[in-house]
Amino acid sequence: MIIKTTLERQVVMASSPVPRWISVVWVSLTFLTFLVLDASSFRNWVIVTTIAVVPSVVLLRLWSDGPPPTVAEVLHAAEDRR
Repeated sequence: MIIKTTLERQVVMASSPVPRWISVVWVSLTFLTFLVLDASSFRNWVIVTTIAVVPSVVLLRLWSDGPPPTVAEVLHAAEDRR
């Protein structure tokens, strides 16, 4: 059984492209929809920017790629640093 160190786990968690791709697709589809609907006023652009950005920010802040490291993993990583 291989135990990943905390640093290795953080690198894996930071490299997950899924939430970024979901956000890019969401923002793109939102802007394309409003362009097709010809929403050209400033008020409409404020609304579309809010609709595009707020869910993406929430998704990126709440996305979790797995459980936090266990106490054993943290202790093992601390021993390896000595």
